[in-house]
Amino acid sequence: MSTTDRDRESVERARAVLPPGASVRGEHRVGLAGRVPKPGHFRRPRVLRSEGRTLWSWCMLPVRAAATVVSVTWNPFEAFFEAVFWRDEKKKPGKPFHGGWNSMAGELARALSPRSRNGAHVVMQVGDRHLQLAYVSCAGSLTGRHGPVEAGWATDLQHVTWIRDRRDVVGGRHEVAFTDGSWCSVQFMGQGWRRMAEAFPVRLSYRDQIPSQGWPAR
Repeated sequence: MSTTDRDRESVERARAVLPPGASVRGEHRVGLAGRVPKPGHFRRPRVLRSEGRTLWSWCMLPVRAAATVVSVTWNPFEAFFEAVFWRDEKKKPGKPFHGGWNSMAGELARALSPRSRNGAHVVMQVGDRHLQLAYVSCAGSLTGRHGPVEAGWATDLQHVTWIRDRRDVVGGRHEVAFTDGSWCSVQFMGQGWRRMAEAFPVRLSYRDQIPSQGWPAR
């Protein structure tokens, strides 16, 4: 199965945990943007507790542990981009995160970094009145049976003040801001990410300044 098909399948499976009668304006697989600070282990929510660890997951434990240590101390891809493309201060992508872990943006950042036994895809669902994350288990079986799906962090859409397209940094990168003045950079995965911003009431481009308190765009 291709990455595009896998993403589409995750989005379809995530619909099972939508609130009854809810309509969806936008839905897409999402993750934290590359330069956003990663929450500590115990700040990350434990999700999909009902599933057991698969054999593949047991085998991959040492690899995931090593990758976690490396990503915390040094990100080679980020270092490469900063060295080659962002030498000029004016071209740097700016702050990827504003607000503490207890802010609304911090809650979103923590929710986008779940802990699970077998890995989980995170799907953002935007309805008429709500913004919700759904967790889709990456586990599978030889019989084709899928792992569980569960609803995660959610907030009323009126608490989201704007979404800002940061395609000037990388395609799919967006900043999501909240009424408490905090914001967080997220990455919409794969194809079709351009439609996600249309689901939010207020949309900004990377050329726009951040509103409300007059914060500069960069």
